[in-house]
Amino acid sequence: MKINPAFYRKTDQAVWTGRNDGTDPAVQRWHQRIVAIDLSQEELTKLRGDQKGIALIGFSCDEGVRRNGGRTGAKEGPVNFRKTCGSLPVHFEQDTRFTDLGDIICAGNEMEQAQDELAMLIETALKNGYQPFVIGGGHEVAYGHYKGIHAFLKNSAKDDHMADQDHPSNRNLPDSIGIINFDAHFDLRERNENGYNSGTGFLQIANDCATANQEFRYLPIGIQQNSNTKHLFDSAEALNVNYISAEEFLPAAQSALTEKILNFIEESSVIYLTICMDVFSSSVAPGVSAAAYNGIFPDPFFFTCLQTIVASGKVISADIAEYNPTYDSEQRTAKLAAALAFKMINRV
Repeated sequence: MKINPAFYRKTDQAVWTGRNDGTDPAVQRWHQRIVAIDLSQEELTKLRGDQKGIALIGFSCDEGVRRNGGRTGAKEGPVNFRKTCGSLPVHFEQDTRFTDLGDIICAGNEMEQAQDELAMLIETALKNGYQPFVIGGGHEVAYGHYKGIHAFLKNSAKDDHMADQDHPSNRNLPDSIGIINFDAHFDLRERNENGYNSGTGFLQIANDCATANQEFRYLPIGIQQNSNTKHLFDSAEALNVNYISAEEFLPAAQSALTEKILNFIEESSVIYLTICMDVFSSSVAPGVSAAAYNGIFPDPFFFTCLQTIVASGKVISADIAEYNPTYDSEQRTAKLAAALAFKMINRV
């Protein structure tokens, strides 16, 4: 991949710091394992067939939030996220390659170009065997992220080894990408006078699916009635979106909700998992672009649901969106984002 220098920023390895309990693999922390790669100077190494890899990518952009009338500042999310995660303990396999590919940045107001650059980087990471983990940035990250996954799967389907219809790799055909989005909002808005934005991403995906005659598979979890207009609920119904509201997301309903999530996963070839930090109550996540006083809580029930998704083995790529350090009191949101990343990356 030829990186566009106008939309790329490498990560300085010195950013990754934290507690040091020694060099034994059993006591290592993320800052001791992650390797920052400057894609303007070197190529991403392709993994062996039996090797696992994680590719951390920042999406330093909140132009979509600005266009959508939200609180800007999420473009600083990737840098602050890295500072918070350095001391997380390593629980993945010793031969897992843990890389930091730097940030895709939004130059001026060129959000669409930044999304395209992100898509190309996601596709490159997947082609080389890595599971991408993206930290935003506004939720405009979703459209670029999805485009990268779709491009990878579409191009993979053209490879010679895909000619055999019984080949197990055919489970990766792009007509059954399931999107699970923890979010207070549907993000199914039409573009406004400012253009596409942080609230239009999933409608853009739905429109792309319709153009390609593919199913739009979308499960939003944590939807707030007071954060979405009736028109958005009508749009969700028209698109056959079977959502889980914040009011439904309760431990008492765990069995039914787990079944709903598992059924969605079962009917999808792969899962793109995205978490918008505004799904959580502002008491635990104040540092977001659109705070919700009555959001869901990151309690054991929530993490059980998250574990159900990541343990399925179908998550092809994941991201966290709209972490906004500008409004993050006592780094509560940063610490929650780190806890989410730990769970999503380690699959434990």
